[in-house]
This record gives sequence, structure tokens and C-alpha cells, in this order.
Amino acid sequence: MGRFIFVSFGLLVVFLSLSGTGADFNCPSGWFAYDQYCYRVIERLKTWDDAERFCSEQAKGGHLASVENFGEAVFLALLVTANIKQNQYYVWIGLRIQNKGQQCSTKWSDGSSVNYENLVKSHSKKCFGLKKETEFLQWYNTDCEEKNLFVCKFPPEC
Repeated sequence: MGRFIFVSFGLLVVFLSLSGTGADFNCPSGWFAYDQYCYRVIERLKTWDDAERFCSEQAKGGHLASVENFGEAVFLALLVTANIKQNQYYVWIGLRIQNKGQQCSTKWSDGSSVNYENLVKSHSKKCFGLKKETEFLQWYNTDCEEKNLFVCKFPPEC
């Protein structure tokens, strides 16, 4: 466990030192660049809907973070681990189960498709968060009205 954290922080230093390297954009102060997006861990306790609203008010195209691949999942896990000071069990991401008639579908709040999955459906809750027990690498569904920290993501304007 301790070795994983040490390696994780080492990787985070590399990620953050390269953050924005070669990119044709800059993220605002306090935001971190990864793969053409800006990210920020918000240390405010909010419900999933309030967190999504907050993210959408931060920048054009802003939403709770979607995760498109394993590399982005690792980046988010390291970013969350390095930037939260509170002992929080879950950190909201933009994944939510939506009901449409008799069918349920899993959708990202930014409208992107769910191409990469690292979720564990543990109960019938509709909103997903990164879980501390899994080093913030796996997504668990939990009550949308629960108040958690969260990660915002937006595509910067060039």
C-alpha cells in the first residue's frame, strides 16, 4: 500500500510537470491539463446535481469529469489523491444512470459515450464517484443526494 502511494505520487509529479507540455492551450491557475482538457478537484461538499451545476458555471463546456480511458482514470486518481485534504470516501465524477421509460442507460454529464468502464454497481443508486478504498481508481454508484467533493473538467478554448 505504502509503495503504491509512493509510486503514485512519483507519477503525479511527472504528470503535473508535463501538464500542458506541447499543448496549444493553457489551463487557468489551479487547473491541471491532461489530454486537451483542464481538470480541478473541488474541495466543497455538494450533491451530484449541485456539483454538475458548479462545474458548468466554471467554464464553457464545463462538467463533472468524464473518463475516456485508463490513462485518464489514473491521472484523475493521482490528481484526487494529491489534492484532497479532507478524509472523503467518494469524489463525484460525471457518470449517472438515467431512466428513459423502461430502460436505464449510463451516461456522462458532458454527453460523451461511455467507452471505458471501471465501475462497480454495488447498489441501486444512480450517481457515481471515485472510491477512496480503491485509491480512487474504481467508480461506485452512490446516493445522488449525498454530499461529496468532486472533479470538474472542461475543454479550453484555443
